[in-house]
Amino acid sequence: MKTISVSVSIGDYDAFKRAAKRKGRPVAQLIRDAMAFYREEKLEDREELTDLPTFPGHQNTGPLPARWETWGEILEKPTLPADDPGRP
Repeated sequence: MKTISVSVSIGDYDAFKRAAKRKGRPVAQLIRDAMAFYREEKLEDREELTDLPTFPGHQNTGPLPARWETWGEILEKPTLPADDPGRP
């Protein structure tokens, strides 16, 4: 292992101290875990998932929507018909 020195905010360090106490682990171990997680998620190159996996013998029923179409549906605010009793 490589020993390093890092300056952190008081708030961040206090949060790690509380978490370390709750988990019964040293602060240094939590920081090492956080660094490893960040490396895996943000720093290492990964191949993009372009096709959804399917079970053997099954096929997609049609073309997959584009990412912007999916997010458009997720972020779109639902609208109720004018005669809907739940409409404010």
